[in-house]
Amino acid sequence: MNKCVHDYVYGGLVNVFDGERFLITCEYWKCRKCGTVRAGYRRPGNISPTEGLLPEPEESGRWIIFLCKPARNVELYYVKPGEKIIHKCIKKEVEFLVDDEYRVASKEIGDTVDHYDFLLEDVSPGVIDLSKDPIRIIRST
Repeated sequence: MNKCVHDYVYGGLVNVFDGERFLITCEYWKCRKCGTVRAGYRRPGNISPTEGLLPEPEESGRWIIFLCKPARNVELYYVKPGEKIIHKCIKKEVEFLVDDEYRVASKEIGDTVDHYDFLLEDVSPGVIDLSKDPIRIIRST
């Protein structure tokens, strides 16, 4: 199997806020040849376009935005069904499992409360407001 020499084009972004406070911008680029998606993020103070660029994925999977409401934390993960995400919450580490539809869930009852995940490409372009209950997504069309 030949390895693609990727030719990425900009795919879109999702801005995440906590009320009026900007937290992070999650961005992605898609290869016009093979469809591979590469993602990155920008936080306040980022000035380089490559700062926050995440490694190129090697296998098929999807990028998710994982939100922890108690810690006001936003993380980007490249995942496949059946994989585990180890999340460091305020009081303890929590293990989340990715299902076949790229949704995450914890084995422990109550750990998924106030933790949210969204497929990056599905909510882009858009804005997520972490201060709303439940979290509010404003998607541009």
